[in-house]
Amino acid sequence: AEWRPIESAPKDKNILMFAVTDVAEDGRVRNWQMASGFWNAGYVDGHDNCTPWRWDGRQLKVYDHQPTHWMPLPTPPRAGGG
Repeated sequence: AEWRPIESAPKDKNILMFAVTDVAEDGRVRNWQMASGFWNAGYVDGHDNCTPWRWDGRQLKVYDHQPTHWMPLPTPPRAGGG
């Protein structure tokens, strides 16, 4: 699986991996963060200055780093190592 632009992320509460970048003016990546998260379809825009994305178990504030890319989580391993 490869990273995809956040605009293409499904909004059906699938759990995803997000990546956030902070890029310097010269193009260098200064900060890269990953966490599980999802689109909160029941969220009302503008409430408490948050966005509809939930990241690492919390609702994102508009001033937090916003997700820029996503990737589907891999299939979890089976019990018994199979």
